[in-house]
Amino acid sequence: MSFKKAFIIGYIVFLIALAFVYFFVPHEYNWIAIVILCLLFGIYQVIVGYRLKQT
Repeated sequence: MSFKKAFIIGYIVFLIALAFVYFFVPHEYNWIAIVILCLLFGIYQVIVGYRLKQT
């Protein structure tokens, strides 16, 4: 799998998770959920980049 394909899959999952947070998490906790999602997406990108750089 190329980095571009892994990035697109991860980004789609990230956008779906953001939509889920927007509609189902109470508004006073939205910012916490969004920050956590952003951190998880960043960690995912670092791991994907590292694993693809190894091969």
